[in-house]
Formats: sequence, C-alpha cells, structure tokens
Amino acid sequence: MNIVAIAVTDYIGIILLIALLISSRFRRVEDQLDLKIFSNIAILTLISCFVDFVAFYSDGKPGMAWRIICLLASSFCFIANPIFVFCWCLYVDYKLYHSLERYKKIYIYASIPAVLMLLIVIINLFLPIIFYMDSNNYYIRMPLSYFYYLVDTGYILFSIIVLRKYQKKYGKVRFFPIYLMVGPIALGCALQLLFYGVSLIWVSLAIGITAIYMSIQNEFSYLDTLTGLYNRAYLFYKAETFNRYSNIGGIMIDVDYFKSINDTYGHSAGDKALIDVAKILIRSKPEDSLLIRYAGDEFMLIVYETTPERLNKIMASINEQIATYLKKHSRPYTLSLSLGSSMYDQENETLDSFFKKMDNAMYEAKEKNHKKDRA
Repeated sequence: MNIVAIAVTDYIGIILLIALLISSRFRRVEDQLDLKIFSNIAILTLISCFVDFVAFYSDGKPGMAWRIICLLASSFCFIANPIFVFCWCLYVDYKLYHSLERYKKIYIYASIPAVLMLLIVIINLFLPIIFYMDSNNYYIRMPLSYFYYLVDTGYILFSIIVLRKYQKKYGKVRFFPIYLMVGPIALGCALQLLFYGVSLIWVSLAIGITAIYMSIQNEFSYLDTLTGLYNRAYLFYKAETFNRYSNIGGIMIDVDYFKSINDTYGHSAGDKALIDVAKILIRSKPEDSLLIRYAGDEFMLIVYETTPERLNKIMASINEQIATYLKKHSRPYTLSLSLGSSMYDQENETLDSFFKKMDNAMYEAKEKNHKKDRA
C-alpha cells in the first residue's frame, strides 16, 4: 500500500468535486429533482474521497482508537458504494423520463439490493462477513466483499438498459454521454478488484461526475431557468425527430388570469405560479411525452404515439392534479389552466400549422372558461 499515491488520488477527487460544487448551478435550480440527485451524488463522493484516505491512513496503526477509526471509515465506504450506484440509476431514469409515477413504481423494488448491502455492513460491525480488523489492526477483505462489485455492476448495467430502452423508443439523447461516467467507474472497479491495496474507485467516480457535469452545462442553454423545463429552442431541436412517429399529438396550456396574478400579487407571485404549473404538469405528463415552457405563461406538451381520446384523458388528469395540488399548497391566487389539443398530420400540414391548431383550441377553451367565470 502506497499511502502517498492514495493521498494523491483522493486529493484529485476532492479538488475536482469542490470545484464542481462551487461553480455549479445546481443550487440555482432547486426544484429540479434530477439536479438535486446529481448534486447529492457529488457531495457523497466528495465525502467518500476523504473517508477513503482516512481508512487507508489508519490501516495497521496500533491502538484501539485507530482500530475504531479504520473500522468505521471502511464501513462508511461500503455503505456509500451501493448508495452511489442506486442514486445514479435514479438520476438517469428521472433525467430521461421526468416521471414521478415511474420513479415511485420502479425504484421501490430497485432499491432492495442497495438496502441489503447496507444491512450487511451493519451486521459486519458485530459479525465480520465482508471485512475484519486483525490483531495488528490491519484491514482484511473477505470473499463476500466481492459481492459489492457484482451489485455495482448490476446497477450500472441497469442504468445503461434504461438509457438504451429510452433511445430505442424516443431517439438519441443529447447532452447525456453515459459512457463518460460508466467508463471511469468500470476501469476503477476493475483495477481496485485486481490490485489489493489500490484506491481508485472514488477518484474514478469523481472524474465521471465531472465529465457528466460538463455535459449538463451544455444542456442548460436548452433549459428554462425559472421552471427547469425545456425551452422552445429544445422543442425545435426535438421536432427534427417527429417523423419517427406516426401519431403525434399536442396540448397547449395557458395560465388563466396570469396578468391579474402579476398585477395583484407582484411578479414574484407570478413566478411562483409558473413554477406551480410546471410541477403540476410534470406530475401529469405521460412517459412518452415532451414538456416545454413555450412562452411566457404558455406551456406545451407533445405526446408521442397518441390519439385524440388519450389527449382528452391527459387534459382531464391535468385538471385533477391542479385541484389536488392546491389542496396541499395554499396560494393567495386562484390557479386554473386553459387547455387545447390537436393531432399532427405530418403529411398535410407544417409544424407551424400544428402549433396554430393547438393554440386556437386553447383560446377556445380560454374563452369558455372566461364566459363561465363571468356567469
């Protein structure tokens, strides 16, 4: 074991992640779940780089205090390992689908291996089964510890499968070169597995996180900074792939009386209303759809392989979500939406005419809503 080499690798990981967190925009987009997950992954890896060095530094040092420090530091690294790969899968899935329903449905079960790994670490504190401290306070790895590498591999493969399925259905994902994360992780795990006493996993994770972060920075140009949704520029970029689908539909969404909210309660309340609408729409959107902040108080939902009947059901779901959301979150203003839908006839109309049809349908709905309110 070369403690200087380990110190250097962990130092590199720490510096990379500190620089990333200081310069990042994650704290400025607090309501985006995928960025929250990514930020927490970076923080976990930063802490693990430091604890990893502590574990190696205390290894073999005499005295009960050093024995306990090495035991706890090594246990922490075993705990952080499955948490990292599980959170990575969460991040990949939510970044692609932005679906809370899918998030809840799949990852309750996907968390089981990670939870089992955590329980094994707790058991190991009292009954050594993955590692132990010998009489000279040296860390000794046991055969069951290799099972953690299998679990890591399983989660990484799962994240790749999620991405491949998404790409097969919806096309190539821009700004998400997953190999930049998977490559360093695979190499670091392989080398640490083959060469006992080498510490490369956490610095490899730090390198992968930094590479993904650089890609995320490019994506920010396509994001609306207020709501965290994609903007109109991204809509036109994705429109190039619409010809892959035979039945595309869309819903134009407008916030009723938005000017009145701004005038009465101020622009900060108006911003809060738009953020509320974005959250409601995220909860309502199906997996096979694209949600856009189109302009001002207008949003657009593009739904792939759909029917007019399905669009009507989605609009009904959005209205239900508004009522549910407002019961949980008190607001001084009334929040309601006007919704208009249409199908895209790609052979006989342009993209502009498709958007115009949606817009006209939305204004018809808005007029009906206003007449109802006046009555």
